[in-house]
Amino acid sequence: MTDNTPVLEVRGLRVEIPTRRGVLTALDGVTLSIGRGEILGMVGESGAGKSMTGSSVIGLLPPPAHVAAGEILLNGVRIDTLPEKERKALRGHKIGAVFQDPLTSLDPLMTVGDQLVETILTHDPALSREAALKKAVALLAETGIPSPETRVSHYPHQFSGGMRQRVVIALALCADPELIIADEPTTALDVSIQAQIIALLKRLARERGSAVMLITHDMGVIAETADRVAVLYAGQLAEIGQVTSVIDRPQHPYTKGLMGAIPDIHAPGMWLEQIEGSMPGLNAIPKGCPFHPRCRAADERCRTERPPLMPMGTCDAACWKASPTGGPVPDSLVRFVPRTDIMKETAS
Repeated sequence: MTDNTPVLEVRGLRVEIPTRRGVLTALDGVTLSIGRGEILGMVGESGAGKSMTGSSVIGLLPPPAHVAAGEILLNGVRIDTLPEKERKALRGHKIGAVFQDPLTSLDPLMTVGDQLVETILTHDPALSREAALKKAVALLAETGIPSPETRVSHYPHQFSGGMRQRVVIALALCADPELIIADEPTTALDVSIQAQIIALLKRLARERGSAVMLITHDMGVIAETADRVAVLYAGQLAEIGQVTSVIDRPQHPYTKGLMGAIPDIHAPGMWLEQIEGSMPGLNAIPKGCPFHPRCRAADERCRTERPPLMPMGTCDAACWKASPTGGPVPDSLVRFVPRTDIMKETAS
């Protein structure tokens, strides 16, 4: 391993789910990497494959889903083919996880201190319980829990939602993992607490050098937190690049639609963009570009040939209509309609 080796590499990942009616493809050819101290945002609608990618990396795919092709490497070492015992040892130790609902991650019958101590001792059994408790208090302090010496003896129900999420992040850090997978960590939180959790993740990546995979449906969170962003659609990568490039100059029509759905405080007279249709089911992924049934710019080639992920100016995009020079897609999905025009049409 060299200093330039990414903490995480995913190469051509394909996940299949066998059913009585055939094999469904949940992920198809996903390729990405995350460097040390970097936050990669994973964004897309429900069913795009974000959580499935995270579950594949951490080795928690729900049966009968399985990795059918591709490779997953941690610090240059392939991990998707490891025996389950060795894969299990990586969870928590090398790869930490933060899930959406902290209540499902915390035992209501144990104090947060006992849960932290138990996790710490699981990964470092040679440590004394006193030393583990000291580390638990330090983790609570690091994640922004006030009065950690007192709060360590409290139960989960005695914490607010935002504080419980901080405890879950502390649990994920117990073994000093090199990769943190954060799956919708801010969805259940109000805006002010969401901002605090975002700041915490950024600080942890910067100070600890941890690589972070941030899974979310919120482009606003991506814009505030991530260094790079991967846009997924129907289990495939639609676009990937530096977050500023993807947000300011999106190349794929789907990315343009996601950006158009973000409220703009400088344009109060505009309707938000609505992407027509819905994400296809795993048993109905169309031929060619999977987005073409919802894309206003689609032509015959889009309907019959799947576009590869190609360099498109400032990012990589899988779109036949994107421009290698980074120019806009003709007839792009994003078409803002002034509210006044809509009102006139409705009135008439």
